[in-house]
Amino acid sequence: MHYLHYQVEVGKFDLVQVKLNMQAFLRLMGDEDYEKYRFGDEYHFHGGMATVSPANIQAPHKGSWHLVIDLGGKEGDLKATVNILKDKAPRPKKK
Repeated sequence: MHYLHYQVEVGKFDLVQVKLNMQAFLRLMGDEDYEKYRFGDEYHFHGGMATVSPANIQAPHKGSWHLVIDLGGKEGDLKATVNILKDKAPRPKKK
């Protein structure tokens, strides 16, 4: 399977912004799930199909993450630019 891979470090309120040249699947996952993805095993991820660019993903907590971008088995010349938008994620509303 052909895919793009980025290792990203994010804070609690950071967004991972991905600029794409075509629709693609964005999968943000931890180390264990990334290894499962690589070997074709069942895995969990955050994200999904990005139909607009740029697309933003927020990690569920701060840390080191693997961002995988792929075409879901389709062919194409996928290109992406990844940036971390520091402290741009929405904050929970205070009661």
